[in-house]
Amino acid sequence: MTQSSLKIILGSSSIYRAKLLSKYISHFESVAPEIDESQYANESPQDLSMRLAKTKAKKIADIKPRDIVIGSDQVVSFKNISIGKQVNYESAYQTLIKFSGKKIYFYTSVVIMIKEKKIELAHLDKTIIEFKPFGKKELEFYLKSQDIFDSTAAVKYESKQFQLLVDQIITEDKQAIIGLPMIWLMKQLKKLALNRI
Repeated sequence: MTQSSLKIILGSSSIYRAKLLSKYISHFESVAPEIDESQYANESPQDLSMRLAKTKAKKIADIKPRDIVIGSDQVVSFKNISIGKQVNYESAYQTLIKFSGKKIYFYTSVVIMIKEKKIELAHLDKTIIEFKPFGKKELEFYLKSQDIFDSTAAVKYESKQFQLLVDQIITEDKQAIIGLPMIWLMKQLKKLALNRI
């Protein structure tokens, strides 16, 4: 089997990661790895993000050892506390209101794995979002613009209403906030001659 015939597998159930990857790669398969995402005692947000990305990639690579598998995970840290997905309006409100005038840190890990070739590449992206001081009115304006709540820390970077809450974003790759550090990922795929743009 040649490198060019390898299938690309996105080890994720995230519709946002799949949509983002589809802008760069026309043919890939999404497979939900279904792993335990519980945080270990004393595990940092960075380590949690990387461990989960590797675990997701490995689980799919064990099943599809000849294919290129992309595993990714994202953890938000606020005052050294890891924050995951918010599932409804109330939890999103209670989480976001704490960010007024403060900073949060996005840690987005991505792992490329081809088990048969013993290839494993890993990258951790750090993005800082600094918020303006905002109140109930501004936050509700953003939240009421959302149909569903399923993103990490209830952050939807692509939302214009969300961006009204933000003072500045410090990052090397803004797309990492959506779920994949595409600059690093595409650079590695090109090095492996595996990209299918």
